[in-house]
Amino acid sequence: MTDAPAPSLFQQITRGWRGYVLIALIALASGLFGATKVPPLDIDEARFAQATRQMIESDDYVRIRLQDQDRNRKPIGIHWLQAASVHTFAPLIPKLNTIWPYRIPSALGLALAALATMWAGAALLPHRTALIGAGLFATGLLAGLEGMIAKTDSVMVGFTTLALAALAQLYARKPRPRLTSLIFWAAIGAGVLVKGPITPLIAALTLGALYVWERKAAWMKPLLWWPGPILALAITLPWLISIGIVTNGAFYTELLANELGPKVAGVDHSHGGLPGYYVLLLPLLIFPATYALPAAARISFTAIRAPRDDESQAALRFLLCWAVPTFLLFEFFPTKLVHYTLPAYPAIALLCAAGLMAMRTKQWRTMHPLGAVLFGLFGALIVGLTAFVATYMPGGFDADFRRALSAGIIGALVLIASIVGLSLVKRPTARAGILIACALALSFTLRERTLPEARSLFVSQEAVAALTRARMMPRDEEPFWVVGYSQPSLIFLTRTSIRMAQPEDMAAQAQPGDSLVMEGRVLERTRALLLARGLVFEEVEAPARGMALGRGENTTLHIGRVRAVSAETGSEAAAGPRR
Repeated sequence: MTDAPAPSLFQQITRGWRGYVLIALIALASGLFGATKVPPLDIDEARFAQATRQMIESDDYVRIRLQDQDRNRKPIGIHWLQAASVHTFAPLIPKLNTIWPYRIPSALGLALAALATMWAGAALLPHRTALIGAGLFATGLLAGLEGMIAKTDSVMVGFTTLALAALAQLYARKPRPRLTSLIFWAAIGAGVLVKGPITPLIAALTLGALYVWERKAAWMKPLLWWPGPILALAITLPWLISIGIVTNGAFYTELLANELGPKVAGVDHSHGGLPGYYVLLLPLLIFPATYALPAAARISFTAIRAPRDDESQAALRFLLCWAVPTFLLFEFFPTKLVHYTLPAYPAIALLCAAGLMAMRTKQWRTMHPLGAVLFGLFGALIVGLTAFVATYMPGGFDADFRRALSAGIIGALVLIASIVGLSLVKRPTARAGILIACALALSFTLRERTLPEARSLFVSQEAVAALTRARMMPRDEEPFWVVGYSQPSLIFLTRTSIRMAQPEDMAAQAQPGDSLVMEGRVLERTRALLLARGLVFEEVEAPARGMALGRGENTTLHIGRVRAVSAETGSEAAAGPRR
């Protein structure tokens, strides 16, 4: 009797719970690159973080407010998670405007999504394929970026993937269906609290597509077990009722009028695009799984052509019913943002993993050249983006060129080494390891090394640095005006009570001694309005210059104080900063 072959090192590392631990660590690394170094990003991240900060400051965990305005656009879930993170890490942060604790829930959301991807894959595919798919998803360009940013999408994808993974367990007839049903409904409830109808909508699309394709519904029966829907209602209803009461219903009317309605009925905030927008972006945003996209497309077409009762294609049918309806839904939405289709990426990553496994056979080896070309092309775009970001570091043209060249060379070497490695090795696990390592290396270079030093991309941060040098950081007892510049990152980086105003409002109310940050485009108009009241704007520090990311424009912010006109200041009213 011969002994069974000893398990490989890969099998030893990834067997059982160890595989889930490995995926969690990869996902956390992918999401946390840059989390402690990149300044708050306008517009959405800064809005979410500032609203959470105000909850902590006011001890009001029902209403969502940005300064003195209700922000009735998203549910409460992400703010509760961010507040819990801030309280947890309070001993480690000097002030509430330290951004990284607000980003921790997003990294955890990415980890949850990656773990749920593996759980779904384990029900449908071999263990090794599930592990590869989860790793490819966790290190994806878009997934990693969303895992770093303090907003809803990464957490929503975590709960959505958990709900779909529970469906995969039921579909595969795994044990304990009632417990799995409870997990599904808990994920639905949590997803609703984070981003409204998206999680139940994607689950419903998947269930509907599967029924239409297979004409089978018996496996869905555990979802009707009554404690499940009751659990989802218990998670969502208390806050949904409370916010309706405290806002007199304004939350729901404004949510429909300002958030859901414009996205469905027309292009919201000029974020439009033609059908095919998400398909064209997919090879870039899902990188490094780009390499296996041709093989994934081939096995998908094989599953589509197979008879509906072909059980060997059941797993692929489930993944296609998860990914394709989600893509189609958002392709036909007038409003398009790159992260809208992210809930479909776990299914696509698992399809890519299945394609990567199929590439072992001779009949599929023709997929390697096409995959390598796509991988190299879209990897080069990421390297080019990193080099472009490096040009926003301080130091002038020569320094910009040297840094961009350095970033480009490092990225190119990583990419070339990866392509060579993919050509030399044939084992799917080795190829997956190369893809994941390449993605992590490029993400580290972009988000941990390059983006934090690109100070010209973050004009609010530069303004805060100038205010600190001038010893003018806002204090509670001092009036502080911001004129002509409305990016919420400046509120988060200073204090909640700063006054964001237009020139006419500020000029009518300002008093001598008030501190002032003024956008360059309104400088002369504001000076004229102040002078009409016998006041002048006196610059005390060199202007802060950089990109206002929320507007996509270069901006100059002037920093100074309001002074009364005197013989000296009257003649210097148009002068620049004092030296």
